Amino acid sequence: WVSEGLSVYYEYMIAKRAGLSNEQTLFKNFEKNINAVENNPGRLHQSLAQASYETWGDGPFGTQRKEAGNTISYYDKGPAVGLILDLAIRHETQNRKSLDDVMRFLYRHYYKKLQRGFTDAEFQQACETVAGASLSSVFEYVYTTKELDYNTYLSYAGLKLEPVTVPEKANKQFTIQRL
Repeated sequence: WVSEGLSVYYEYMIAKRAGLSNEQTLFKNFEKNINAVENNPGRLHQSLAQASYETWGDGPFGTQRKEAGNTISYYDKGPAVGLILDLAIRHETQNRKSLDDVMRFLYRHYYKKLQRGFTDAEFQQACETVAGASLSSVFEYVYTTKELDYNTYLSYAGLKLEPVTVPEKANKQFTIQRL
């Protein structure tokens, strides 16, 4: 989920930072993932970590399993959790550090220095070290099926997730708005 889900998070962020997309497009990209997660009953049955570990059986989009509605895609939940994780780190450090700092640390320490990858526990430890605080509440979203509390984290950036009523659609729809 880190390598794939967070790569989607950075896909959106890099395009915005490079001036190739605007804030509205950035929000629409995250809304697409959030809406996919929130309309997938698999979110109540499979954690993000399980989706990652079971990718060879379920497929990266969680669609190959015979029990429909019991899996999720780390391509949808990964960027949503990435957003929450980045906002949590920024909040804990008064915006002095971010998920970018975690990624730089992982590259320097594990790849360059130790010449290996990192474990799930080492990833969480790196995030918490950069944040200077426990992020166990964020990592519950990775290892359990706990419902994501988007608005707590979005509020750190002056944002909120609002439900949208679309009469012709049965699915729940959400939009990211400024507070």
